[in-house]
Amino acid sequence: MISEAEVRLPRPPGVIRRALAAHPVVVDVFIVVWFVLGSLFGVLLDLLAAADWSGTADPETWFGIPPYLDWPLWPLTVIRVAVVATALFFRRRYPLAGLIVVVLVMFGEQGMQGLANGVALLFMIYAVPVYRSVAAGWLGYAIAVVGSLLQLALDSRRAAEQLSQTGPVGVITADMGVVRSVNEFIAISLLTSLWLLAILLLGINLGNRRRYLEAIIDRAHQLARERHQLAQLAVAEERSRIAREMHDIVAHSVSVMIALSEGAARAAEAAPAAAADAMHRSAETGRTALGEMRRLLGALHSPEERAELVPQPGVQELPALVQSFTSAGLRVSLTVSGEASGDRGQELAVYRVVQEGLTNVLRYAGTGARARVEVTRYADRTSVEVRDFGRAAGSVRPVVGVGSGRGLAGLSERARVFGGHIESGPVPEPAGGGWRLWAVLPVSAAAQTPHVPVPAERDPSRRTEEPTE
Repeated sequence: MISEAEVRLPRPPGVIRRALAAHPVVVDVFIVVWFVLGSLFGVLLDLLAAADWSGTADPETWFGIPPYLDWPLWPLTVIRVAVVATALFFRRRYPLAGLIVVVLVMFGEQGMQGLANGVALLFMIYAVPVYRSVAAGWLGYAIAVVGSLLQLALDSRRAAEQLSQTGPVGVITADMGVVRSVNEFIAISLLTSLWLLAILLLGINLGNRRRYLEAIIDRAHQLARERHQLAQLAVAEERSRIAREMHDIVAHSVSVMIALSEGAARAAEAAPAAAADAMHRSAETGRTALGEMRRLLGALHSPEERAELVPQPGVQELPALVQSFTSAGLRVSLTVSGEASGDRGQELAVYRVVQEGLTNVLRYAGTGARARVEVTRYADRTSVEVRDFGRAAGSVRPVVGVGSGRGLAGLSERARVFGGHIESGPVPEPAGGGWRLWAVLPVSAAAQTPHVPVPAERDPSRRTEEPTE
């Protein structure tokens, strides 16, 4: 898993900024509460404006109610305040829809309470480019400007009709909403548009910065995931390589040791010296396998615990390998032709193919079986064939039940690394019977494996690729 420490950016400056970013719901509630308080204050100013302050009115009738607070219009005012408060609260999730709602509810008579709605409109214009996109911000700006100009025209006409009010506060508030000329209307429209534009540009700037930081953080997470995946692939590849090496070491050594031990057990009474010699060879095989495993596992330790370094086995070590199987009871012939390519990785693969093939011969054909190993080296590839001719007449039952099916799969993986291929399957009875393992390994991974003519016993219709034995 990827930890947060791997992709965590430096802490942003400002204690207040971090607190506001960490508690967005608290900020939204705070804005809604102050909007409601501002709306109530505007209603209070309208109530005072509707009163008769001339001093001649009856004390019981001096108190007046603005038209938008009189029945049956006052429920609409309550709904208007609730709708705008809801739009403010959900402005992060639905900014453009909230802006349209605020623009619509601002139409109609609303008195001084409209000041609170105007402030809410500014919040919505800011929210659209921050939480949506720049294009949505310009669309919201156009809607807000058109709505504000229409509202200005309607409110100016309504204010001119209210100048006949006797209350001094009412005269002042009504006179503030009157537009006396076209030039004054154009000037107010330009100021309104510029003011809304300033808020929009502020939102675009902060919105772009917010999206840029989100893109950087997302890219950091993506890079961390890719690095984590590459590390997992490297670990899996290394585990697969170690598993193949361990299988080659253990399967070969254990098969030889079992064959030698069974032979020694049968010859213990008739030929004690031969039995003792077989046990010595079995012990030597076990010590060799143990040394190879220690060197392989030592490479996994820390750099301070250096493993013993020895050359990897190759074609030059094939005679010793064949001799170990001959000691275990097989009759093996080895033929190597061609010049060495100098590719140590390919030579290791050749060695492992021969080792796996002879191990399977010993495991399934049993002691006394005859096997043939042919290694043909060309300029661009090496062909390896390991073939047995079935169980020897009168031989003991082969060692079965110890195979895992991983050997041929590992060899196929080795061949794939070099761009080659492996084929294995039974040989038809007319061609001598038995089992055959055939591999073609290019000298380099860039080389392509050319087509190799298949002899009569290599009938493609009769072979199966990579069986699990």
